[in-house]
Order: sequence, then C-alpha cells, then structure tokens
Amino acid sequence: MTSTKRRENFEVVCAWDSCSFEGHSMEELSEHMSHHLKDYLGDKDALEELDEFACLWDGCEFLSMGSPAELEVHAYFHNYHSKLKFVGSQLLKSRPDLPSCNLGVHSNNLLPEGSDEFVCQWEHCDSTFNNPEWFYRHVDNHVENAEQQSLSQQQALLCSWAGCDAFFKIRYRLREHMRSHTQERLVACPTCGCMFSSNTKLFDHLLRQAEPIESLVCEHCGKAFSSERLLRDHVRQHVNQVKCPFCDMTCTTLAALKIHIRFRHCDERPFPCDFCDKRLFMCNLTTKKQSSATDDKKGEEIQNENSDGPSVSRFLTEDRILLRFLIFP
Repeated sequence: MTSTKRRENFEVVCAWDSCSFEGHSMEELSEHMSHHLKDYLGDKDALEELDEFACLWDGCEFLSMGSPAELEVHAYFHNYHSKLKFVGSQLLKSRPDLPSCNLGVHSNNLLPEGSDEFVCQWEHCDSTFNNPEWFYRHVDNHVENAEQQSLSQQQALLCSWAGCDAFFKIRYRLREHMRSHTQERLVACPTCGCMFSSNTKLFDHLLRQAEPIESLVCEHCGKAFSSERLLRDHVRQHVNQVKCPFCDMTCTTLAALKIHIRFRHCDERPFPCDFCDKRLFMCNLTTKKQSSATDDKKGEEIQNENSDGPSVSRFLTEDRILLRFLIFP
C-alpha cells in the first residue's frame, strides 16, 4: 500500500462545502474531516429518523438514505480518493509522453456506491472501519505479519481471508492478491477520477483515449489500438477463451465462466431478497455474514438436470458458493 508518510510533497485540498484546508498526511485529512462530520451531523442519535443525508463534497451528488454512518464512510472515502488523484498527478509528471484524459472533470468527485463500514474478514479478526485508509492499512498489517506455513513440502504464505484458500511463495504476491478481496485501489486519474489497482492500468486508461495507429489493428475484429500492449491484451480475448460446456457462450476467464454457469444454467436461487419476493443465486458479504451463523451444514450438492453433458455441482457453504465441473468420460 502506498503510504503518504513517505511522501514529503503530499498535499491534498479538502473540498467539503468549499473548504480550502490543505492536508499533508492522511492523518491530518482524516482528523480534519472528522470535524466537518461532527459539525454537520451533530448528535447522530438525534438524526437517526431523518430520511437522507447529502454529501457536501464539491461536485458530489451522494445521498445517504437514513444512515449517518454511511455518509461518514463516504466522506472519508473522498479523502482517500483525493489521495489517489494526488498519486496519479505525481505519477503522470514522469510520463509526459502519455496523452491527456479527455473524459472531462464532471465525474471527478463522484464515488462508487459504498456501505456502512469496511469489515476485515481475516481469520479470527472482525474489525470494522469507517475510513478506507485505516482499513487498508489494517489489512496490510495482516499481510506483513503472516507467517510461512508448510504446504505440500514447501513453505508458503496462506491467504486467511474468509472463504479463500490461495497461497503464495512471496509476500508481495499475497499483498497483491488481497486487493481482490478488499477492492483497494492504488492510483486515480487526476482528471476524471477513475481509480485503478496499478500504475499500468492508469497508463492504459490514457492510452485508450489516444488516436489509434493504423498498423496496430486486430486481425480478428479490425479494431485499431494506440499501443502494441493494448493490442496484445485485446487479442487474448479472442484466442484465450473458455467455452461453456452447456451452450455456445465463451468467456475470457474461468472465473467469468463460473459466474455464467451460475446465472444461466443453475436454476437454484438459494438466497431470498430482504426487500422483495425474488430469490438470488449469489449473496453479498452482509448476507453471507448473517447466514454463516445459522448455516452449520458444509454444503448441499445440487445436480444439474442436463444429462447429455457434464454435470454441475453447486456447494452452498458458510462463506461462499463453490462450483465444480465434473467431466465424465
């Protein structure tokens, strides 16, 4: 995780209700934001019955429906988002060869939908946070303190996140893997605000907006690209496809194929919606956390009725849904 403590020139301006405070560390920004929230929300217990809370960050249209806690998480994410945009602006100073982002600044301060809190699902840890910066630092501490364990006659670092059995030889790979669980982003485009998990993806974001080169054309679909690497990544979508054993659908990854089979070829919908009569084939983290307390069975196997091809077994576990593909000769 990129730490602002080591950034001597770190400077982010608070944009809450046209505030012009300049923070030089995430600690300063978080402390400053806490004062804004205290002034705005006042006595949170007295506000519980209000219908909505509007974010006062410049250019943000977020409304928290009946939850001051959700607004707090959202406001602290603005601080984190501002940090990522600062990191992106500093990074692009070293790459003057890259084109500028032309997506405009209308969405620069618009954030993705969040939740009431960040929950750590590392084994034996149920810490919760309303500030993404502290949450990501907390998870990084788990990674830093993870110890090598014996696995198949070799030492490995195990991912102890709920429902995950991945393992890695080096700590860097485990840290990188954890971002798939936490959705941590490391950098953002300073112009449009899009967030990315790596510097390379930020560069690709800009290169995709550049004028394509006529000689860099995909032979499969005729689309032109501005760099050889973007063309190579695109071609992989044509040649590295995983075919569904039940229909003509092809996916770029096995993970995408699993989602497709869950949605299209499994009739079971084990998760009821809390707000309507629909039933879902997947559950979110909150549903999984609630259901794990009452579901003591390891799983219920559901066989697909298609007898002409491979069968699909779904196992409903306490922490996740696993799909197994059993190919019979």
